[in-house]
Amino acid sequence: MASFRAELDAANNIVLVMVTEDDGSEHDYQFDFDPRSGRYEFSERDLLERDFGAEWVDGMEQAVQALINKAVGKA
Repeated sequence: MASFRAELDAANNIVLVMVTEDDGSEHDYQFDFDPRSGRYEFSERDLLERDFGAEWVDGMEQAVQALINKAVGKA
């Protein structure tokens, strides 16, 4: 199963997600978040859901949301 790593550039309100597939190929996704509300839009969700399944994407989005919440001061 593919793995992901999420990083936050809080100063620039950017999330970077790196997905590594089983064959070693890597894909990077970058998107902005609102520093006041923590809202973001990840337009590639459908693509990743098709490739890795809804449960995998849900886990990735939970990790991303936790990073954003920390950056905007939501616990």
